[in-house]
Amino acid sequence: MKVKSFIFKIFVLAVMALQCNDAAAQLLAVKTNALLWGNLTPNLSMELVTTKKTSLEGTVFYSLDNTPFNTQLMGAQAEMRYWISGRPMNRLFVGVSLSALRYDTTLGIGNRHQGDAIAPGIVYGYALPVGNRWNIEFAAGVGYFWYNERRYNKKNDNIWAEPYNEHGGRMIPTKLCVSCAYLF
Repeated sequence: MKVKSFIFKIFVLAVMALQCNDAAAQLLAVKTNALLWGNLTPNLSMELVTTKKTSLEGTVFYSLDNTPFNTQLMGAQAEMRYWISGRPMNRLFVGVSLSALRYDTTLGIGNRHQGDAIAPGIVYGYALPVGNRWNIEFAAGVGYFWYNERRYNKKNDNIWAEPYNEHGGRMIPTKLCVSCAYLF
């Protein structure tokens, strides 16, 4: 039920954002990250140009139950970008991001990790125009993740009933994407 409500809210947000294309000073893009699809993680990003050299992007993603890497992710990322090339959604950009996610993974033959994390970070990327309304975007970012997790033996099926037993912070990649974007 929660998933249906979440998908409905994303749909309503997308429809509302599509109505913004009548404003001549604004540009909107809808994107999806092909690398997340490799882990069977549906995702949707929307980017809105805010000034001549800045834009805001929001991304949501939710993994299916059985993924090739035994990793389930659910989260969102907000990002503010500064376009070095002087024109938004074209060529080089740098940005700051804030990521929040819930994860459940086994990471190979070790323990099972289930928890929540939040991370501020920095992003660098390049948007390659491939058509009048199409871009391919490459981006990478790093950030400092603060996490609170349950770390237990893989065979523990009732991990949600266990208390959090691990917390801390780490500098790790927060973004790696090859996205296909449609510009409105």
